[in-house]
Amino acid sequence: MKKKKVYSSDLKLQIIKEYLNSEKPLKDFSDEYSIPINTLSQWVQKYKKSNYDDSVFNTKKGRTKSMISDYSKIPPIIYESAGIIRSDDPNNSNDSAYLKRKLNYYEKILLEKELQLRILQDEVELLKKNMNHK
Repeated sequence: MKKKKVYSSDLKLQIIKEYLNSEKPLKDFSDEYSIPINTLSQWVQKYKKSNYDDSVFNTKKGRTKSMISDYSKIPPIIYESAGIIRSDDPNNSNDSAYLKRKLNYYEKILLEKELQLRILQDEVELLKKNMNHK
């Protein structure tokens, strides 16, 4: 499979602005920079939809820092097991902020426990190896 080429946000902006300020067709830019015309077209559309916001391409890829990206999709059983009373009012921002703090707290505890478990598993493996070598 062909590896996807990654372009910097600065290069994207440079090409888009150059295109928008010129009379040349997008195909010319595609040929000049050796970038597929569909890719360039997507960049231009994204830039225009952002109301010409220069930071539109400064997004980070990968997982979010939080394991939970959408708190509204958390099953009620999770709230119950954590002892959290959840309001059904989506406009209650105090409730949302409280839930985020509480869930972030539990997320940190979970990560600590996972780390402790990994350390203990490594110790068990080390002990097994030492037992087998004797």
